[in-house]
Amino acid sequence: MVRAFISDENAVNIQIGYILNLIVLMIVTGSITSSFYLYTDASSAQAMRVSYTDLGSQIARDITNMYLISENSQGNVSLNVSRTIPLTMGGKGYRIELKNATENSMALIDISEGSFSRNKISTTLNSIKDPGNTGGVVYSGSGEINIRLMKNISKAVSLRIE
Repeated sequence: MVRAFISDENAVNIQIGYILNLIVLMIVTGSITSSFYLYTDASSAQAMRVSYTDLGSQIARDITNMYLISENSQGNVSLNVSRTIPLTMGGKGYRIELKNATENSMALIDISEGSFSRNKISTTLNSIKDPGNTGGVVYSGSGEINIRLMKNISKAVSLRIE
């Protein structure tokens, strides 16, 4: 009985055959396209994380240099460094936050994406010993970051980003 339906070509309409072929072609094309977009989205996120890491390392280097200069200076010291930052990375805005050291962790520079997915990179400031007053937040829309380090005679260090 089933063999009769398989070999019977009178039961298949040509237009329905074209429609079925078109549907199969659309499904295959859609799956290839969606896998391509998933791949490019993952590589874009990876490129953004690399850019965050590079920017965090540059800021950490500036802070380390400022701290080393202040350690070898006598008296009150006030150092300022300005750096231009990209307005967007990966087409998205971001925020830079300087976090104070705690008992369990060292001071950090956190760079996080401004959207809901919240890609976040933390750079540890290893060279800074017990900064007193550390903090500040900068958003990428400003296009510039200002780092201010102040040390008084009693060696109390204040580190801010604006």
